[in-house]
This record gives sequence, structure tokens and C-alpha cells, in this order.
Amino acid sequence: MLFLLKILCMAKAKQSDLAPLAAIRIVLNQCKTELVPVVHQVSDLPSAKDFPDLEYYFVPAEHMELYRPYHRPGKPYKNFKLVNFERPAIKLTFYYKHKYHIDRGVRVESALTLLKEQRDELFAKSFMNQLSAAQQQKLQDIDILIRAIRETPEKFEFCTSNYEHYYKYWYCSYRYFEDAEQTKTGTVNEHLLKHVEAPEDKRANQSSIERLNVIFIDSKFITRPVPYDNKLIDRVLETYPNRISYGKSSLYIRSL
Repeated sequence: MLFLLKILCMAKAKQSDLAPLAAIRIVLNQCKTELVPVVHQVSDLPSAKDFPDLEYYFVPAEHMELYRPYHRPGKPYKNFKLVNFERPAIKLTFYYKHKYHIDRGVRVESALTLLKEQRDELFAKSFMNQLSAAQQQKLQDIDILIRAIRETPEKFEFCTSNYEHYYKYWYCSYRYFEDAEQTKTGTVNEHLLKHVEAPEDKRANQSSIERLNVIFIDSKFITRPVPYDNKLIDRVLETYPNRISYGKSSLYIRSL
């Protein structure tokens, strides 16, 4: 572990808003673990096949100190997130939200500018390669719209929205122990980072900007349900080393 800590500390020597993901992945490959629904207290996991832009790793809490150099409250890295540092999860749920916006206050001038930009982009592409049938139809439709809007702008109204792009924002809901005695639990929802498309001026060197998430887990309690009623019945029954099942109940036995 000292070797892994050295890798992280060396990689962190240069402060910036971007964490050294290559070095972090080396360490993750040595201490990450896998979770399986039913076996562990975790919901169905987002698969790499269906959601390749979502990168996340599960790390047992005993390795958490390795990542302290990258724990920056109030100033997190743009490409690396410690989802629940110092709050190892005893239960995990993953879900996503469809985030979108709609702007109904689009003026005629702005709408024409957007249409012209799309038309110019298609014209530029036509000089390099032949446009597809769909692109040719789009170019024709834009020309018709521009002429119609210019002639009778009062007959049109406009809005912009990203609704049909159906962008999914992934969240992780984790439950954790709030106190050292492990008698009280809390639940937090955290947004997860995703790989994003690189800015247009940088796409020649990289098509996307990689971002990853680390989720710490309580190796003991992630394997079993924890009561919500603070009765700690699971902890009480652990003090009885012998158990005999009968019917729908069990007899627990311990020596005095």
C-alpha cells in the first residue's frame, strides 16, 4: 500500500483542477472490488456496455486513506469525484434523471442566426464530402424556413430545448453510518460525473474528456441489510455464536 500511496502523491505534485486519472487507475486496479445485486446491498448497476460514458469504481473503506490527497472539500476536481469520502456505503442505489431545459423567449433574430449557422455548417461539409439524403433534405428545409421567416416574421414563434436529446444524469444514493457506534444511519444522493465531449478546438487530439467516480463501501455491512429502527437486532444476534433453525424462527445460544 505504501507503493500505491507513493504513486498518488507523486501524481499530485502538480496542483490543477484535473486529477491524474492514469495514476489513479493504477491504484484502483489494485484495490477496487465488485458488487453484485442480491449478494450485496446494491441496486441494478449501470453497465459499461449500455452506458460507456459512466465510469465508476467500488473501493473498500480500508483503502480510503490512499485517496485523501484528492479529497478537496469546496474545490473538487473537474474530472474525478470521491462520491462518499469518510462515509462508506452500507447500501447503494443507482438511478438517472432526464434533465432538460426549454427557452420560450427566443427572438426572431436569434432564430435566424441559429438557422444560418446550421446552413453554413452543411455548406462547409458539402465542399469536403457529398451530403447524405437526410443532410440535403435538412439544408433544403432550412432554406425554406429562412425565406418564410424573413417574409412574415410575425407569423412565427420560437423556443429552444434539449429535451429530445434525452440526456441522462446519473445519481448514486448511498446509506451510511452517521456515528462511530454504528447506531444511526443517513442517506445522501450524489450526482455522478460522466465522460463529456471535448471542446471543438481540442477534438483533434481527444474526442472526449474522461471523468471517473470512486464510491467507498463498508465491506462488512454492504453484504447484509441494516435495520432502520435503531434496535440493532443484527448486532445483538451476532453475540450468539450458535443458531438452530426451527420452522420460521431460530434459537440463538451463547455461553455465559
